[in-house]
Amino acid sequence: MSLKQLLFFSFLHFVFFFTLQAQEEVEDFTDEELPFDAVIESEMGGKRMKFYGNTRFNFNQAYFSNWISGGESALTLLYGLDYNFNYSDRSGLVWDTNLLLSLGTTYISGNKFLKKADDRFEIGSLVGKQINQNWSYSGLLNLKTQLLPGYRFYTEDGIEMREQVSQFLSPLILQAGLGWYYKKSTDFRVNLSPVTGRAIIVSKKYTENLAEGKKYFGVDAQKSSKLFFGALITGYYKKEIMKNIIWENNFSIYVNYLENTQNVDFDWNANLRFKVNSKVSGNFVLHLLYDDDLVSDLQVRELLGLGVNIDL
Repeated sequence: MSLKQLLFFSFLHFVFFFTLQAQEEVEDFTDEELPFDAVIESEMGGKRMKFYGNTRFNFNQAYFSNWISGGESALTLLYGLDYNFNYSDRSGLVWDTNLLLSLGTTYISGNKFLKKADDRFEIGSLVGKQINQNWSYSGLLNLKTQLLPGYRFYTEDGIEMREQVSQFLSPLILQAGLGWYYKKSTDFRVNLSPVTGRAIIVSKKYTENLAEGKKYFGVDAQKSSKLFFGALITGYYKKEIMKNIIWENNFSIYVNYLENTQNVDFDWNANLRFKVNSKVSGNFVLHLLYDDDLVSDLQVRELLGLGVNIDL
């Protein structure tokens, strides 16, 4: 079994295990135990809205001067925003929206250019019609891209150079699906979309000069998009594993019905947040991503930082 397959099956085990565990543990939530009508009848004439999220500033720093064993001074700055809007009413309408933004840059002493440490921008919105207190029919729309230009760095005749290879909305990944939504609490939710359209959209300037047989984020030469049809599973799980240590997980699995059905795309973003006090905190991020249309190999992102953390 390859490393990719091992990680994928480990990921499925994680989803299955914590789905079962979460269904048992969410019974501890006091305000979620109330029947749906009992909650909304006392608020806004049958409507319920909730805004909440988290923003954080993290940094890593290293400094060397005349250090005999060597080393390079470096400074990394990270900013993250994770914001949610939840709406429901007496008729059974459910609307959940999430905004995720993460930016980071690294300065290394002696380098000509700043380099990215992180760059993600994602909006996910789900509209549902309740079947019962926990299940709803659902329609999902998700958008993923980056905010700043991406570069390939190289050296030519001893001079550091860079070439722009991506930008805002290139690539842009759009997903829209129909299915069912399970939500026991704000800390655990899963959406099943067996009917999902997906599109990768890019600027044509990156594909017009591609060599024969080459692709740009899965898009063929002279094209600006590629369309897919398949099934999508997305979810979120949060748990306080011990006092002041919170573990958040966002995950998704996508299967393409039309081609390469054996290549299951998965995205697992685990964030461990720990508080020193009400304002100072740290976080550790492990992000595993496999999408053979983007890069035919496992992508790994790991971040560790200390900084200011504000719950909104």
